[in-house]
Amino acid sequence: MVRKNNKKSENQEPSEENIAEANFSDSEDYEAEFEAFDDYEEEDGLSSYQPAKSAEYSEDDTSDEFGGEDEKFLEAESDLFDGSGRLKSKFEEDMPPLRRMDAETANIDRNSAEYKKRVADKKLENDAWTKNKLVGLAGIFYEQFENGHVPHVLMPSRTKKNLAYSDESDVWVYGDIESERSAKTVKGAHQLLRTVSVSDFVVQEHLKNNRNSTLRELYYISEGWGAAKFHAQTESDRLIEDLEIITGAQREFFHIRPEEDGATMYGPLLLREETKRGSRDIHCQKDIGEGGYQIPFNVENIEFLEHDASMIVAVETGGMYARLIENGFDERYNAILVHLKGQPARSTRRIIRRLNTELGIPTTVFTDGDPWSYRIFSSIAYGAIKSAHLSEYMATPDAKFIGVQPSDIVEYELATDKLSEQDIAALRSELSDPRFESDYWKEQINLQLEIGKKAEQQAFAGKGLDFVTDTYLPDRLKELGVI
Repeated sequence: MVRKNNKKSENQEPSEENIAEANFSDSEDYEAEFEAFDDYEEEDGLSSYQPAKSAEYSEDDTSDEFGGEDEKFLEAESDLFDGSGRLKSKFEEDMPPLRRMDAETANIDRNSAEYKKRVADKKLENDAWTKNKLVGLAGIFYEQFENGHVPHVLMPSRTKKNLAYSDESDVWVYGDIESERSAKTVKGAHQLLRTVSVSDFVVQEHLKNNRNSTLRELYYISEGWGAAKFHAQTESDRLIEDLEIITGAQREFFHIRPEEDGATMYGPLLLREETKRGSRDIHCQKDIGEGGYQIPFNVENIEFLEHDASMIVAVETGGMYARLIENGFDERYNAILVHLKGQPARSTRRIIRRLNTELGIPTTVFTDGDPWSYRIFSSIAYGAIKSAHLSEYMATPDAKFIGVQPSDIVEYELATDKLSEQDIAALRSELSDPRFESDYWKEQINLQLEIGKKAEQQAFAGKGLDFVTDTYLPDRLKELGVI
């Protein structure tokens, strides 16, 4: 794995004229807020992600929200990562059956009976594999006790500074800065106790009985765990993320789901969804209302049957998503429209990747023109900081950004708002973010700092209700070679 400093943008070449950076010296104060937003999800019944664009969004005042006094930073072990940049298991160097199947069935028709049987078999194997991982983790702690060692676990540091570019998968994954979670302190011992308690609950209740719990329910379930009880849902959420990294599994393998399902999509796609009440075939235009097909939390239960799609357009806001449907953009351009609902949930990012890689449908992302929205694009295309361990599973490196660009604000004289201090700090933070190191992004970000303005997608309505579908999007899609 190498950090790649000259990854080319798919959008455009830089201008010859250097654009001066805005003079703002306090960007470090907003690192935690910006990184927290990077993997924000609508999982707690929140109706809007808009608070993330305000100063009140984050209460985190540390540069590494997963660090703490019980965490010691170490040199990375030489075998921490494999050749593709994936974190190796500490007790079993293998892959989940469902992921391994992707390589084993690369040349098999995904609509064939053989493929469907393999999927069913692998789902059963996946539960057994996950159980072995969690029991194996407890076994590691037991061995450490037995050998007179203080129980501990190693994992990569989850910060912007520890992102590294994987040449093989074209996404950003965790680098080689490693940290230790140890029972040397009361806080560390408490966290390892919770780790074992959650592992035991998942094995005994979820995997054994084929049950599921939401992230919110897990927090309340811990009420009966005595000293292992969580005091806030953020604690239980982060521990699930820790378990994902340590075991190499996903929370879906633990039968843990978010409070809310994914976003919605609308377009020329026929799919089959497996549910506890049987399978159902759904056409994402003909069989649904204008709200679209709701993406379930586990999109591995979806089988793609047929499609006429020539592109995917992932849209940040509900207003623009509705505008494209009302104007018939999906029919005119055979587009699958995906409503991201702000920062997209993991299920949304995963289904976009599946549509892109399995069906070969070009992917584009259409957001507001502000720094938080650019981070939405980066989480889809390159991976998010908090979930970089799953980037190769959820990110879509072929995704193209179609706007709103800072250059669009100037060219189309869009209605704008003034950049806030938080916006300026976030933009400056992006200039040091490895995912935005291309010439294209540096030019656009510096331009936005220069003009001091931001714009929403709905600003195109000032040119007429049909302008975005008749003029702007067709021009941008032609410019990027999508149509």
